[in-house]
Amino acid sequence: MEALLAEGIEDVRDIPAGRLANATHERIRRVTVSGRPELDPQAGKALRGLAYPRYYLDFETIAFPVPIWKSTRPYQPIPFQWSCHIERRDGALDHTEFLDLSGDDPTRAFAENLIKTLGDRGPIFVYNQGFEGRVLEDLAQRHRKLAPGLQAIKSRLVDLLPIARESYYHPAMRGSWSIKAVLPTIAPELDYAELEDVQDGGQAQEAYLEAVAPETERSRKAEIMAALRRYCGRDTEAMIRLARLL
Repeated sequence: MEALLAEGIEDVRDIPAGRLANATHERIRRVTVSGRPELDPQAGKALRGLAYPRYYLDFETIAFPVPIWKSTRPYQPIPFQWSCHIERRDGALDHTEFLDLSGDDPTRAFAENLIKTLGDRGPIFVYNQGFEGRVLEDLAQRHRKLAPGLQAIKSRLVDLLPIARESYYHPAMRGSWSIKAVLPTIAPELDYAELEDVQDGGQAQEAYLEAVAPETERSRKAEIMAALRRYCGRDTEAMIRLARLL
């Protein structure tokens, strides 16, 4: 980058073809210049051989600077919500979810319902496996009787993020492979911007805190619950669309 700037090149469109050694950087340059998205035709090879049912899973968490629940750490991501879309071999989809806005420690119920829903077979797609993997590890540490089921879930995770990063790019993504950057390029009708109240993870945390506050009225809490369900469900729906594109 410093060498390019030293040559007076400040726009990716002015970088000569073949100058970038990194394949991903070169793809970004090429697509930015052409204005046309690129999808590696081999992208779906790893996915086509996976079994059914297929699960698309996303977590939402809250992290308290000062822990409020026993055996939790400062800033530890505590999961309070998950969304799961289930895809059958014939393409049929089911959706199930978990959301705890009681203000009590949600983790045992979160884990128990997750284990029951995901069963013992089929790939579990996530977007950024490191996050879900760490949450599952924490749950296994806190709830030892549930640890075998949680570890089995972790072993079935399939991360769509590296596959997308290596295989797909659209000029509107502007160098980002976040699911919120990718989704408008493949399914503009599902843009996060059209969601009300909760459009990203930060807003999900703020919504959780408002919902569990004692002074929050029941009607407002119902609105927050609906908004959180729409948002988390949008995340797993986005993964379905991406997997089908790949």
